[in-house]
Amino acid sequence: MRSLFVVYDPACGLCSEVRVWMLGQAVYVPMRFVASGSPEALHRFPMLPPGDLAVISDTGDMWLDDSAWIICLWALREYRRLSYRLSRPLLLPLAQHAFTALSRHRSALSRWLRLESDVDLSDRLKGVRLPTCQIKPR
Repeated sequence: MRSLFVVYDPACGLCSEVRVWMLGQAVYVPMRFVASGSPEALHRFPMLPPGDLAVISDTGDMWLDDSAWIICLWALREYRRLSYRLSRPLLLPLAQHAFTALSRHRSALSRWLRLESDVDLSDRLKGVRLPTCQIKPR
């Protein structure tokens, strides 16, 4: 496996913030983020069920929801050991419940933490008017 596609919800502030955070991390496996419902996501992954998070490898392996969170941690240099710990039989049920709760309440968490989604940012940028150039041609 040489790369991962991470399909995330661009309308979710938490998802957007986690994406930015992951982009700043050192990785073992490069991740390419694709907005859920985007033309690229629909073209590349028409088989994806609607969900919170999906990760697809370049070899065709797919992880959904709580498993997708763990594979994202596995791809990051500083968090691979944590991903192994969370995958062990003793901690896996706890990790699954935690990631499920996080996903289920992500909208409320986004509002509570005032996290801006990629969609919110895009909408705000559409309203920005750039100044025109004031240099007169000679």
